[in-house]
Amino acid sequence: MIGTVVPHARRAAWLAVLACIAGASCSPAGPPAQAVVPTEVPLEVPRLGDAGASSSSGGIRFGRVPSKAGDRWSVSVRAESRMEEAQSGEQRSGYESDFEVEVLETNGVAPSRVRLRFVRNVNVYQGADKPTAIDGKTYVVDARPPHVRDRADGAAPEDEAQRVLDVFPELGMRTGIDQVLPDEAMHVGERRDDLAGAVLSVLHPRAWNLRSGTATLARVDAGEAVFATTLDATSGSGVHMVVSGDVRVRIRDARLTAIALHGTYDLGPSTSGVVDLRRSVRDAPPRDP
Repeated sequence: MIGTVVPHARRAAWLAVLACIAGASCSPAGPPAQAVVPTEVPLEVPRLGDAGASSSSGGIRFGRVPSKAGDRWSVSVRAESRMEEAQSGEQRSGYESDFEVEVLETNGVAPSRVRLRFVRNVNVYQGADKPTAIDGKTYVVDARPPHVRDRADGAAPEDEAQRVLDVFPELGMRTGIDQVLPDEAMHVGERRDDLAGAVLSVLHPRAWNLRSGTATLARVDAGEAVFATTLDATSGSGVHMVVSGDVRVRIRDARLTAIALHGTYDLGPSTSGVVDLRRSVRDAPPRDP
């Protein structure tokens, strides 16, 4: 049994890492996220001809496309932490989430009411799945309270609502990714370190505090800007994580399409391991009228 072969302190360390990676619940990190209607100046959307790669300078300029009711996309998240334990060998814990998003209403350019359907949302330990409270469920997330509603349009239980808001924290607002990308053209080799903090918030909006981070435009690939990204972060539960890899942003609409990060974590001098974080976003066709 797991409890007999894994020392309690080490298992607690793995669970602390699991609780803070890629959208899993991580309550010690601070106040709950809130879905709010923003008061910021509305996003100026460039003309269609303004977005995309610049042939004259070789730079790229990110387009801005307003959300509209009926927009749909799917998200897949995979996170895994691994460490070696002297008595029982390699120990693995993970988090897996597959969910679908449908925009129901917008506030200016941003979604203000969405439907989230969680096809899969599980914690994984040594290959065994443990479904979370939101696994297999559908919610409506609204900028107006109650922010998270169940199928009957009633307020979702608090623990479920917080998990859902950790997945979709920016309702009614421009995404953090969009806000840190420049309006002017970028060139390969140019840094945009604010992107590192925005990516960390995507991994979990409450759990992590950024110590340092970098993001450099490394290349352009198939209509996407690929940023070489590093994150050095700590969590409210004492986990320290250093990861690096690629973050992909679609040029035509500044949408984050993929995160692939790998590195190490530690929870004190005698507890450390490696961590892999992956997230992908794919457009889905609109529903039939």
